[in-house]
Amino acid sequence: MSAPAPTFEALAEAYAAPAPFCLRLRLEELTVGVCTNNAALADDLRRYFAPFVCGAGESAGESVSDLADLDDLKFLFLDGPVRQPLVELAVRRHLPGKKPDKERFADLPNAVMPGTEISGVGGRLVRKQATGMLFLFGPGAGGGIAPNIAIGPCAQNRNQLVNFICARYMERRVAAGWLLGHAAGVALDTGERAKSLALCGFAGMGKSTLALHLLARGCDFLSNDRVLVEPRPGAAPLLHGIPKHPRLNPGTALGNPELAPHLARALPDALRAAYAGLAPSALYAVEDKFDALIDDCFGPERLGGVASSLPAAPDNAQDAAQAGRSRFRLAAPLCGLVVLNWRHGGGPMQARRVDLASRPDLLAALRKPPGVFYLPQALATARLSAQHSLQTLSGVPVLELSGGSDFSTGAQACLNLLQ
Repeated sequence: MSAPAPTFEALAEAYAAPAPFCLRLRLEELTVGVCTNNAALADDLRRYFAPFVCGAGESAGESVSDLADLDDLKFLFLDGPVRQPLVELAVRRHLPGKKPDKERFADLPNAVMPGTEISGVGGRLVRKQATGMLFLFGPGAGGGIAPNIAIGPCAQNRNQLVNFICARYMERRVAAGWLLGHAAGVALDTGERAKSLALCGFAGMGKSTLALHLLARGCDFLSNDRVLVEPRPGAAPLLHGIPKHPRLNPGTALGNPELAPHLARALPDALRAAYAGLAPSALYAVEDKFDALIDDCFGPERLGGVASSLPAAPDNAQDAAQAGRSRFRLAAPLCGLVVLNWRHGGGPMQARRVDLASRPDLLAALRKPPGVFYLPQALATARLSAQHSLQTLSGVPVLELSGGSDFSTGAQACLNLLQ
């Protein structure tokens, strides 16, 4: 008989290490505390999350135990070599079209106190097969242990850390009954109040690119690939984003004349020069990905036209955020859902209003099943069915963009819906 799996607390203690470098984020009404053993990683995360960094917790003077009683979500990032899982992992089933054996995981039992019987999942360990990163998380922890822990070459895999923070943040919202959607989001102040659009479509339709075209026309960024819709009885639902910037390939950054003056800043100078002579088809074939920090690329001084050279920028995203000029917000009332159902070479683009209840094919483009970073006890209270989606979006106008893919015309159709 094999030995029983260790509890979350036992694994956390086994992997524990000092983590004196901390920062704190404000995501709407929630605070997120992050501690790490790598000062450079803390600085890198502080720059990435600049629009959401709080004043408290920015120095190295706080520890995991200091943050434990202050924050709604707590993270511990232990940078170092690849570590062994210390527990047997199972292969996770992958969705059609996804890479097989991308993640392995193990569910951990609850700690059982004398005289009690506690059932359910006490935590989970996930291993990213490509990088060897380990992610250990549970619904809560005591004794100063952060309930969300990443172990391994963290500094080399910042994007996985960002995804970890966003996934655990989204789990909390989904458990509260918010709808999880596979979409980008933008918002616009129309004079009286802000309004937002969710932009969805099947993989490769260009929802992120369409969102960037709308930013170039004055909209604010709300989310890149995941949105949350909060039901509000008697009022329009609220569209919420997650604190993740777009990730671009060189083709998106440099191959579009309307976006290149903004997005070129996402690429290092040396690579920008190296790619300058490539044809658009060659640019789109390059596999590299770069983070396009919103306030670096779309500062307010860039609005009102596309310059022939790179526009002036704030010194960094944190300067823009601290000056109260961030173009990255996390929530606004939802005034429309745009579904991309177009294709390259499909003729003139068409924009028409549709009834989502009679178009399950379009609803499927929005719905997103939760992944391995959502614990069963959170999903027990989630609203995940198609009927739940239709209820949450009842009364929200839906615009289908079909025919040929045309981002300029599509962006104008989106603005017409917003305005």
